[in-house]
Amino acid sequence: MTRDRIIFLLTCLAVSVFGEWPTYHGAADLRGVADVALPEQPALLWRYDAGGAIGHAPVSDGEHIFFSAKKGKIVAIDLEGSEVWKKNLMRTNDAGAEMPVQFEAPLACGGGLVFAGTLRGSVYALDAKTGEEKWRYETGGIFVGSPNMVSNLVVVLDQSEGALHGVDIETGKLAWKTEGVERCDGSPGIGDGRVVFGSCAAALHVYSASDGMHLKNIELGGDAQVAGGVAVDGNLVFAGVRDGSMVCADAATGEMIWSSDESTEQTFSTPAVTPNAVVYSSDNGFVYAVDREVGKLLWKFDAGGLPGSPVIAKDKVVISSDGTLYLLDLKDGKKLWAKEISDEITSPAIINGMIVVGADDGTVRAFGSKK
Repeated sequence: MTRDRIIFLLTCLAVSVFGEWPTYHGAADLRGVADVALPEQPALLWRYDAGGAIGHAPVSDGEHIFFSAKKGKIVAIDLEGSEVWKKNLMRTNDAGAEMPVQFEAPLACGGGLVFAGTLRGSVYALDAKTGEEKWRYETGGIFVGSPNMVSNLVVVLDQSEGALHGVDIETGKLAWKTEGVERCDGSPGIGDGRVVFGSCAAALHVYSASDGMHLKNIELGGDAQVAGGVAVDGNLVFAGVRDGSMVCADAATGEMIWSSDESTEQTFSTPAVTPNAVVYSSDNGFVYAVDREVGKLLWKFDAGGLPGSPVIAKDKVVISSDGTLYLLDLKDGKKLWAKEISDEITSPAIINGMIVVGADDGTVRAFGSKK
């Protein structure tokens, strides 16, 4: 096994600790947690102008930061915000004209590659150092959820069919594919040998991460469609649903552990999960923290607008709402800091000790401690 592959496997399986942020919500388990101490009053460290609106959280392999922008653009910058490479991906439409591809899914990175899924069912693998296209996998479907990684596979979820595709990261060849279940708008979480995602069938679906074997469905019932990412921690999985609830279930037994019903508006954010708390946001504008064991409310914070998926850095919660970035105390939800950046900003990433966000004005900004 090569050194790069060992590093790749560790990145896929561990909490983001050493500066990596390989998926939009941290590691492959989508728990959104980084072992990083942030200042209570972060300073602007740098700003990069991509020249096109940025709709999804940046990702990082610990050396570079990657993000997609409008007009089919994927950009790599270094940890100081300087451009490394820029790639414009084009396709030929039915009339024979060249036009930019569209990205509605967050990027992912690992194993020396950057993965991008498109609205036309393509998955691109680009060299992380140069932007060179290494392979392209075509499905004819639609990708709106993030690619994810386990061992030597990149796993993608077709929105329209609700089927997982396990694709070899070195060759771009299909290793396995599951049967479709129902429309799926969210991202699969990977942990403890399982891939878990939710669907419009008001269920969580559990598969083997090694061969795509179907293990079980966890029926949520009622108006409990899942359209966000599923966070995985051991046997436990956490997901928000359309009726506003946050649910916790056991992926090994299929048992529902608890349901936190703090909101009555849809909850499609990906939750951040620590050993003691689960933090999530709802379309009613609130950020909630609930006890991980029983789902009891610990605190709530009114972020206004439409908050995104929160992340946790040690004792602080970082969350975006419309165009404002917030820093909250994990213990009690107290607002520590807020910064209005643009009309809309992405959910935050924690990269190399910095908070990194993209914005609809085409910029990427990093906040942290001034050296």
